[in-house]
Amino acid sequence: MSYLTRATAPVAPPADVADLLQRFRLTVPGLLTDSNPKLNKGDGRAVILHHLPARALAAAITPGTPGSIPARSYLPGLAALAEAEGLTAAALAHNGCPWASNGCGGAGGGCLVWAGHGGLSPVVAEARGRRTLAMLADPAVYGRAVLWAIAWHHRRAAAAGQRLAVRLRGTDEGPGMGWHRLRVTVSHAEIVRLSQRFGLHTVTADGPSGGATLADLAGHVATFYDYSKAHPVTGPLSLTAQAAAGWDVTASLRADAADAAGRAVLALRAGFRLAVPVAIKKGQPLPQGLTLRSEAGAVTVPCVDGDAHDHRYRDPAGVAVILRAKQARGADPAVAAPFFLSAPASPAPGDRFQSLLADGEAVLSW
Repeated sequence: MSYLTRATAPVAPPADVADLLQRFRLTVPGLLTDSNPKLNKGDGRAVILHHLPARALAAAITPGTPGSIPARSYLPGLAALAEAEGLTAAALAHNGCPWASNGCGGAGGGCLVWAGHGGLSPVVAEARGRRTLAMLADPAVYGRAVLWAIAWHHRRAAAAGQRLAVRLRGTDEGPGMGWHRLRVTVSHAEIVRLSQRFGLHTVTADGPSGGATLADLAGHVATFYDYSKAHPVTGPLSLTAQAAAGWDVTASLRADAADAAGRAVLALRAGFRLAVPVAIKKGQPLPQGLTLRSEAGAVTVPCVDGDAHDHRYRDPAGVAVILRAKQARGADPAVAAPFFLSAPASPAPGDRFQSLLADGEAVLSW
């Protein structure tokens, strides 16, 4: 066995990748998270990338931010890092979720970035903020850092006889142009190193803009999947563009958005799954079907349990993925509640509960 192929061999990414990670106190093994309990449900191994969502980075570096919990408040260490790296202006302007509605990404919204460990301590929020700042500092180099992290996790998945699944839009929509549009240039020496150290055998793939996407480079050994609130169904930043670039995409319903029903109907008609957050308590039965009506028309689809696992690419196309409402720490119920569809307190077979949306209606059936 070559020294480079040993699991204990140094990771040793290229100098520019190592420098970026060091500046923002990040590591290759720690860049992607594999400890999320939901990721471990079902067969296979999955990793997720966490950034600060929506306008949370701007809030975190603004003195006096009146956060409802410490994790949502001003983070002086993150502000100092942004200033030292000359990123304050970019961080204040950054919106990680351009299609988020107020109930999800607003100051009192119910974004799941604040659920679980994310809302317990500022330490987790700072780590996600440092990743976000590193992405803003140099998206292309950061993209290669993510490639190295994928390779690191791929080796471990392969050793267990599993295929790795990768979710990069864990808590935001990714770089400004979208992960599916970010192209990186990987040198021949880097390709050799990735192959020797991690068994990630890849080649460069040049597109119209030069370079290669992460799916180009690692899609043969990993499944790229994501949820996306992308507003359009077609266009360069759309759900369709993401799918064409090698991502398995599940559209997300923004129940409190002015165009929620219309956009959801279009996404389902285009063959995408639709993630639907519903205020259903643990132990209560899930709805069997969802009907959406809007000016764009009406569509009825079956429901699947989105909490059984996170591997959405295993679900059939054109279904409603029901996600039970989860508590985001520090959320304002008046702000967050409209993001979720409602459900009857004790749904029984045959019951139907209708939730009115701004541009139509949703009907859940049991």
